[in-house]
Amino acid sequence: MEQIVKGSVESKIFLNEQSGFGIFRIVLFNSNQKPLIIKGPLSTLEVESFYEFSGYYREDPRYGMQFQVESFKKMLPQHRDFIVRFLSGPNFPGVGQKSAEAIVDAYGETVLDDIREDESFVLQVKGITPVKATMILEKVRYQDPIEDAVSFLIANGLGNKQILKITKAYGEDSIRLIKENPYRLIYDIDGIGFKTADKVAMSLGFDLDHPLRVEALILDRYKTIAFGNGDSYISKKELFKDVRIGDPELVESAFDALIEKGELVWDEDRLYHYTQFESEVNVAKTLGDFSFTGYDFDLDDFDGKIAEIENTLRIDFDDHQKTAIETFLKEDVMILTGGPGTGKSTLLSGIVTLLQTNMPWLHITLCAPTGRAAKRLEELTNVQAATVHSVLRWDLESNKFGVHAENPLETDVLIVDEFSMIDVWLLSNLLDASNNVKKFLFVGDQNQLPSVGSGFVLGDMIASESFKVIELERNYRQEAGSEVIDLAMNMNQGIFDVHNYSRDVKFFNSRYGPVKDIVLRVVDEALSRGYDLSDIQVLAPMYNGPAGIDNLNHFLQKMCNPENSMKPQIMVGTRIFREGDKILQLKNQPDDFVFNGDIGTLVEVEPRRLVVDFEGNFVEYEPADFINITLAYAMSVHKAQGSEYPIVILVAVQDFFRMLSRRLYYTGATRSSKSLVLVGEEKAFERAVANHQESIRKTYLKQRLQRIVAQQKS
Repeated sequence: MEQIVKGSVESKIFLNEQSGFGIFRIVLFNSNQKPLIIKGPLSTLEVESFYEFSGYYREDPRYGMQFQVESFKKMLPQHRDFIVRFLSGPNFPGVGQKSAEAIVDAYGETVLDDIREDESFVLQVKGITPVKATMILEKVRYQDPIEDAVSFLIANGLGNKQILKITKAYGEDSIRLIKENPYRLIYDIDGIGFKTADKVAMSLGFDLDHPLRVEALILDRYKTIAFGNGDSYISKKELFKDVRIGDPELVESAFDALIEKGELVWDEDRLYHYTQFESEVNVAKTLGDFSFTGYDFDLDDFDGKIAEIENTLRIDFDDHQKTAIETFLKEDVMILTGGPGTGKSTLLSGIVTLLQTNMPWLHITLCAPTGRAAKRLEELTNVQAATVHSVLRWDLESNKFGVHAENPLETDVLIVDEFSMIDVWLLSNLLDASNNVKKFLFVGDQNQLPSVGSGFVLGDMIASESFKVIELERNYRQEAGSEVIDLAMNMNQGIFDVHNYSRDVKFFNSRYGPVKDIVLRVVDEALSRGYDLSDIQVLAPMYNGPAGIDNLNHFLQKMCNPENSMKPQIMVGTRIFREGDKILQLKNQPDDFVFNGDIGTLVEVEPRRLVVDFEGNFVEYEPADFINITLAYAMSVHKAQGSEYPIVILVAVQDFFRMLSRRLYYTGATRSSKSLVLVGEEKAFERAVANHQESIRKTYLKQRLQRIVAQQKS
């Protein structure tokens, strides 16, 4: 149950300017208790000001009783001592202690409310001149526009971090700007969509057919269609068939306004969101035109240098791998592709070691799309690696990068691993920051799933034939007898015969029992053999249904982390978060050093606060952030991309019909580094492996690259 406390802010203990989370000490009105510690979204709190706080008390095992703040508003002080301190404070120059006491003694503890109504109260106090009286009246009646905005936005259901973004962006004009056009929130504030802005607009009395609303609705539909499908562009016909507003002229007028404002861009018959158009054009131009002539990467005695690296790393490169290294040294841009077990990692390690040994003055930057992929890259090369977002110093609130064309990367060689996961917008921003780069190496498996974001970057770059592509085909892990790799390679060729395997690959047919029961037995068996939960990952392509991710997570949680009176838990929607749960991060939070796909353990659970331990990095979540995490006992193949697990349990049933594709199940199978357990219907796996006609993403990057190369040759 929500509680109210009122008091004066005594001091600031801690404040994170980025997230708005703060810890303050307050003195309660009409209380002889010692100062109370408050925590929460407190970025606009002012020391020596007076507030009413809504929230709840919580007992911290280390620091004692505290108050978790959900919302707050500024107020005038209550009780004699606080009113005297207020009137004799720095906001009222010339009003001393005695004058303040005289005012309160004359009119009592309701004096501030009385002053708001009639300044004559103050004029009757000895020593208070008309000038001082006017000043007191102005200060008492003053309403902080930021505080007003916070109250207004809270009333409309916005979360604390959303409110912080808005007040930082609009400042004292927040209320005015929002009331003029609440839909501007969609354009200006990252993370706020049509539904949130529309709720604010409806509270302000906007009509359903208001031109600003129709524009916002069209833009929302565009993003839903294009971004949802991973398309860089769509057709106008696709867009309009989903816009349901009565007056066609109104829709056409709103569409024209979006074109005129530059939110949507026509490119021949292709309709782009401006971010995707600019990104696609920028990637094509930057890479298509890239040529660095200021440095020679050639090595004398190449064979001798390679022999030294082989001796250092205790490996033997085959002829194709040596050719790949030689090509890398010669080419400004190179793509290295190949399936798992083909030696991409070995080759990467060799290239990095070769550069460090023979060109130690070069600065090399290694990055990958996810935190887990970056960590694995660092382990393989013994060179520091980071996520692309970290390298570019991404700011979550503004969705902008601190590293860009005017503040570029100080690096000579840029290597991006798991490149199939990079979307066109992220690559465009990475290239913007690469003014100093002399050589690019993009590494990925072209047969894996494309990026979650728009575009088909790796596939388009290879198909354009604009860059040198080295494809590693010899599979060392397959030659060493890995059944997982053998199965994956066969799947990629459209062959599925799971009965050929008996050691590393197991198949459990769901005709003998529900999928969830089989999955539970397999996980329980693995745990009994000494495996940790972090070693085991259940993968499925869909969230709904008996074999879907949500249902599997529900039952796996009950088995692996059962309800216990000693373990606090909370209900969030239909999910339970319980102390000790395996947790998946769903969204990048660079300020907290946690990224999409990271896995941690839930270590603290309170009614409106969760803390997750990501391998020693403790991240706190308030209610508005709960959507950024979910249970991780089972997850989607997309979320697992870039990671490997000793045991992967991969689920396929006919109910997953629209998600049964070769690329998806190949990607899922190759997440296993040791054992792969297939659970479900054999016909479903066969259908997935046979289906290589996946929906083709609408992109124009390949053609743009080809056009630039053709112009260079002419």
